[in-house]
Amino acid sequence: MSSSAIEIPVAELFAKFPHLRKIEAMWGSAECRKLLFQLMTDTRGGTRQGFPKEHALTLMRLMMEHDRKFPQFEHVIALQEDSRWGDVSRRGIR
Repeated sequence: MSSSAIEIPVAELFAKFPHLRKIEAMWGSAECRKLLFQLMTDTRGGTRQGFPKEHALTLMRLMMEHDRKFPQFEHVIALQEDSRWGDVSRRGIR
């Protein structure tokens, strides 16, 4: 298996949320890391319902695996200025 392949089970996640299949196409890129972070962060002012526990866990594992395989993108995050984490970039974390 190549280092660029996703190693954790994602079939149930993609069956329940077909639009997340784009993770496979984006895997190994800064854009994938941004997407995974955005999926795990409330960027809708508290109106996001969130994922069921088992799928949130899969997404977290995907982000951790992506960080392990592609450490150059580990600190690539996409934050809105009004989020409670919006000051992260001003503290030198990128």
